[in-house]
Amino acid sequence: MKVKLLNGKKKLSFNIPESFDELNLGRYQRLMAVLKKDEDVHDIEKVIRILNCITDIPKRQLYGLDMKSIGKLGKHLTTFLETVPTDELKHFIEIEGVEYGFHPKLVDMTLGEFVDLETYTENLEENLHNILSILYRPVTAKSGEKYRIEDYEPNEERSDLFKKHLKVEDFNGASVFFYDFATQLLINSKKSLIEKMKKTDLVKTD
Repeated sequence: MKVKLLNGKKKLSFNIPESFDELNLGRYQRLMAVLKKDEDVHDIEKVIRILNCITDIPKRQLYGLDMKSIGKLGKHLTTFLETVPTDELKHFIEIEGVEYGFHPKLVDMTLGEFVDLETYTENLEENLHNILSILYRPVTAKSGEKYRIEDYEPNEERSDLFKKHLKVEDFNGASVFFYDFATQLLINSKKSLIEKMKKTDLVKTD
């Protein structure tokens, strides 16, 4: 939505999201970083940093606003933070005319996919654009509810594209699904490793 604010004698118009779903991936990642790291920052300073993450208002412009405008933004921010993002998994998303499909069978992922996903999940939110570029790849064939996606190759260009164009409503369901899947996968991988080590007498069983 558009919001009009006063900066000195100038009336300025800026875009501000009404819900989490409207944030693109890049802004979402910046917001999560601020919410995690700035716990000791003075309240007004934290509000400024959050607003800088989620809106197109330059930081220097925020510091130039009068307190009435800051209060107006504060109300919008409170409403925004109370919204709940969509958690429905989207099997298909489209960006710039290209259809991307969610990995149709994660249990059959390749070693390359597994290794890269495991590496990225060490800092999931910071690497979310990289994770999603593995989980969503161009659809190469489609028949009814069945489909195939492009074979996996690391793709930095796709990661950057997702960071700019994916909205929270597009990826939140996938990230929630993947987090649950990855947690279970790591548990099962650890159990499997322990069993293998037991068989080779590397772990004592008594």
